[in-house]
Amino acid sequence: MIKHLINGRQVESASTIANLNPANNEVICQIAAGGEAEVAQAVAAAKEAFPKWAGLPASQRAKLLRKVGDLINQHVDEIAKLESLDTGQSYWRTKKMLVPRAADNFYFFADTCCHVDGETYPTNDHLNYTLYQPVGVVGLISPWNVPFMTATWKTAPCLAFGNTAVLKMSELSPLSADRLGQLILEAGIPAGVFNIVHGYGSAVGEALVKHPDVRGVSFTGSTATGNRIIQSGGLKKYSMELGGKSPNIIFDDCDFERAVDAAIVAVYGNNGESCTNGTRILVQDGLYDRFVAALAERTRKVVVGDPLDEATNVGPMITRDHWKKVTSYIELGISEGARVVAGGLGTPEGLAPHLKNGNFVRPTVLADVDNSWRVAQEEIFGPVACVIRFKDEAEALKIANATSYGLASYVWTENGARAIRMAEGIEAGLVFVNSQNVRDLRQPFGGIKGSGTGREGGHYSYEAFLEVKNVCVSKGSHHIPRWGV
Repeated sequence: MIKHLINGRQVESASTIANLNPANNEVICQIAAGGEAEVAQAVAAAKEAFPKWAGLPASQRAKLLRKVGDLINQHVDEIAKLESLDTGQSYWRTKKMLVPRAADNFYFFADTCCHVDGETYPTNDHLNYTLYQPVGVVGLISPWNVPFMTATWKTAPCLAFGNTAVLKMSELSPLSADRLGQLILEAGIPAGVFNIVHGYGSAVGEALVKHPDVRGVSFTGSTATGNRIIQSGGLKKYSMELGGKSPNIIFDDCDFERAVDAAIVAVYGNNGESCTNGTRILVQDGLYDRFVAALAERTRKVVVGDPLDEATNVGPMITRDHWKKVTSYIELGISEGARVVAGGLGTPEGLAPHLKNGNFVRPTVLADVDNSWRVAQEEIFGPVACVIRFKDEAEALKIANATSYGLASYVWTENGARAIRMAEGIEAGLVFVNSQNVRDLRQPFGGIKGSGTGREGGHYSYEAFLEVKNVCVSKGSHHIPRWGV
């Protein structure tokens, strides 16, 4: 039974939600299903804990955050297995990449919070200087696709900068968030500083963003939900990392093998359930047929199976409903005129008997796609590549930007000037040139258009978790008008 964490205590709810294993759809456990009452309790606890936590010297908060990082590193294998069991992510990926990076989030922001410095603006008569101060109680709403890493990515800067938090983890992936709450308390962070309320978005998320004592919201999830949050929450600080339909642009002069390697990872990484995945693959005329053939051949060899098997590349979709969504897009692509060159409908071959009821999709390549089609415009959030042909740089840029999204993008060319031009012209918050998605915690992360607003990462996290205040001090001699004398 997964319970809420409110003011340092485990709290039950009258109703529960069954948490299913996506690899076989068997029940893992029950989750407490909270609502307005539990949110109110958690926000009250966070509000009460805020003054003392914010008043701690940054060096003391940093020491506690480093302890959380240490505890995560001591439990990497345990947390990785929980994450894979809960979400269907590859155990190799959770163990080698995502959980260690979660520890790094705490180490990084433990250091960062000790160097939050303002600026000075002296004039002849005044000294202006800026202070960065914590927002207060912040609602953290984290998705199911990379739950532990994303939760820590939000929690670490939020707490490091002196805020207190209420985390609403997706009801589809509660296990690792529950463990995070335990480790935060074990590290010595006071009760009430970090709280978790589980449940449905319509009950918990809605109540959290509407609560008048919640001063900021950091949300990662769908564009539709992000829009609803802003409409419901009113005037608060928002950081919104939303959906994507990222272009991966392959020019004739690319390093072919590296471009194919990166394209495979960019589509099928994290089971295809990632907002930054390069699922619109734009390939120049002269390379198109060769690239499609290579992509198809490699896709057929991608290993689909048990996420707890380290040999697995792609695991199951998070739920049966999401499986239906992804497969419906494959059907749609076929009906729109796409040519299936790998994968397609049907059950992946070679699945073990114990996985027969799982939510597995065949990694699929849809070739000859037109960018105006729905499969090219709508976020599928599964292991489905849409390959689009282009003639020249101008057309590539036009196609890349013809989308409502603007999160990540990828460019493959050995022409340095072209790379610079494309990086400037693409409408996206992230551009990777001759590289897959490789993140540095100092970099700003976020998108434009339908992919969100605000940035997090490094000092860019100030936007989400700190308020800037200007202080103007007179030197004592400037002119003040004397009215009414």
